[in-house]
Amino acid sequence: MIKPPFILPFIFLLVCFMAFSCENSMKKVKKVTQTDTVPVQTAKNIEVFYSESGMLKFKLTSPFLINYPGEDAYYKFPKSLKVVMYDSLHREKNELTANYGIKYEKRRMMEATGNVILFNKLKGEKLTTEHLVWDERKKTIFSDRFVTIRTPDKIIYGEGLVSDEGFDKWKIKKVRGIFYVNE
Repeated sequence: MIKPPFILPFIFLLVCFMAFSCENSMKKVKKVTQTDTVPVQTAKNIEVFYSESGMLKFKLTSPFLINYPGEDAYYKFPKSLKVVMYDSLHREKNELTANYGIKYEKRRMMEATGNVILFNKLKGEKLTTEHLVWDERKKTIFSDRFVTIRTPDKIIYGEGLVSDEGFDKWKIKKVRGIFYVNE
């Protein structure tokens, strides 16, 4: 049987096309097939209470929660959140509100972004910023963004902040503000 002369080049082109058209790196394949990129749980109007040794530490409320499982499991609060922290006498000590939040389980960190307000009700001090991180392991909160702290007698501005998690002892980086000095 005699084959037409155009069959061999056609087969060669078809093999080349097939060999070079299917290009997916293993990273791309793993990312697409990963199960932890899909949320497993959503909830509306949540209210979570957290306690240690029978003592209420904080209450978190949010209109919407999305739970992402996996190696680095996290929770998203895309429609705002509010966290009320309590002292040892069960008094409301601090209140945190933000437009968006994310809580990383394994890293034990929480980030709040968008119109972040942290108010120490016992001292009357109010922090405002656009981004705030709470590191549960180090028991600190910090920001690398512009911050404003209003105390009963002064307003302080700066670029960045480091504080204990109770917002009792804080330091502002690159400080500027209005200070009243007794002469």
